Amino acid sequence: MIVHRKWLWPLLGGVALIQSTALFDMIYQRHRLLKSGRELTLAVRPLDPRDIFRGDYVTLGYDISTFKKPSDESDPAFSGLTGGSEAFVTLSPKPEGGWVETRIGNTYPAAVAPGDVVLKGRVQSTWKTQNPPETIVNVRYGIEQYFVPEGTGRDLESKVRDHKIEAIVAVGSDGTALIKGLVIDGERHEDPPLL
Repeated sequence: MIVHRKWLWPLLGGVALIQSTALFDMIYQRHRLLKSGRELTLAVRPLDPRDIFRGDYVTLGYDISTFKKPSDESDPAFSGLTGGSEAFVTLSPKPEGGWVETRIGNTYPAAVAPGDVVLKGRVQSTWKTQNPPETIVNVRYGIEQYFVPEGTGRDLESKVRDHKIEAIVAVGSDGTALIKGLVIDGERHEDPPLL
């Protein structure tokens, strides 16, 4: 296919405009979620501090990432969870603070109680144990890595090991979650998110 010279620049301009619009939309959606999403804090466990390509970060593990259910679980939404499928986890606030999982399934719940939050994730793995007979589901939410300015990852990791840490998470109405920052010993640390 030969493109006439008079159409080349308008065509290239149109392609650049479409790509720029898509990039702007991605950034705008992230920004909007961080500003207007429901905010909650989740207790975390640090795992690892560096990515050779993207700089310093802390890998965070959550208690709400692994679920054990009896193998005779009769909820079809739970039994439909397989590796790679979407998972919707409903969290309810605990009276003493923090969150507890009240439902996990492969569909967004039809009704969500006031005060509850639904997180959307992806099932990493499922397996069955024999004694006791349980199904274990491992879920990732996309909030497991928190990138920080270069040179500060190791300092943050040492603080995390020695102190109580929580992740500040913004959650959208569809369950999408992004990390806004960390709370270390009650002190809030927010850095602009790195894409």
